[in-house]
Amino acid sequence: MINFEEELKRFQPIPEVSQAEDAIYSNDLKDISDIVFQVTEEMKAASEETANRMVGRIRR
Repeated sequence: MINFEEELKRFQPIPEVSQAEDAIYSNDLKDISDIVFQVTEEMKAASEETANRMVGRIRR
């Protein structure tokens, strides 16, 4: 029978896995919420720009 406590004591992570984890965690990766936020901000800016141009035309 496997003694999990003993196995965990002897466990040592593979160096490549540790390096990969470090590389992944050090990168500023975007998730879907970041992308949605960015697109929303760009859409707001575009609509404000369009509204400002329309107001400028009306005032002329």
